[in-house]
Amino acid sequence: MAESHAVAHHAHEQRSGHASVKTYINVAVALAILTAIEVASLYIPGVPNGFLVTALLIMSVLKFFLVVGFFMHLRYDSAILRSLFVGPLIIAILIILALMALFSAFILLPHKVL
Repeated sequence: MAESHAVAHHAHEQRSGHASVKTYINVAVALAILTAIEVASLYIPGVPNGFLVTALLIMSVLKFFLVVGFFMHLRYDSAILRSLFVGPLIIAILIILALMALFSAFILLPHKVL
């Protein structure tokens, strides 16, 4: 019974174009937990910089997708609208990476001291 109610509720979310209030609260709680983990990870002594930066980037990307997907309603938009957002985002990321490579700004790569 509960499973059929959950399926019907999910189908209603797909038709209405918005998530339920419970979904928004769950996403907000997940964002708060991820933010707390990000802040707490900065105060853990002895964590290698490469691991810390990688973990922070992964958590930031996850938070980005949660915010864009639910609070900007991208999850419920059509594929064409989603591609209008994701396409320029990929181009922007590639431009940033190209500029970082151009100016040797990658922090994860060791720099040779002359």
